[in-house]
Amino acid sequence: MNQALVQTLSASIYAVRHRELGLLYVGKTRYSRERFRDGHKALLWSWLDLYTPEDIRLLLYPLDFVQLQTLSSSLEAIIIAAAQPPYNARYPARD
Repeated sequence: MNQALVQTLSASIYAVRHRELGLLYVGKTRYSRERFRDGHKALLWSWLDLYTPEDIRLLLYPLDFVQLQTLSSSLEAIIIAAAQPPYNARYPARD
């Protein structure tokens, strides 16, 4: 199977980034492909904020099963605390 396709099907930490403004949103998912199938609130909010699509990028960092189970929540929280992405701040994280 194509390596890029395998990565899109896997668990990941992901970020939505603006070219000049930096991180807009950070999240985690078990199934990357499913997470973005019907859109994502960060992509909608960037559209509502009138950002051009050329300025918005999505980064997926694949995680294996062990990383997903042991690191994903901690890593997501650390990145959010350090970068304070504005789209994560609109609604507090649910536990």
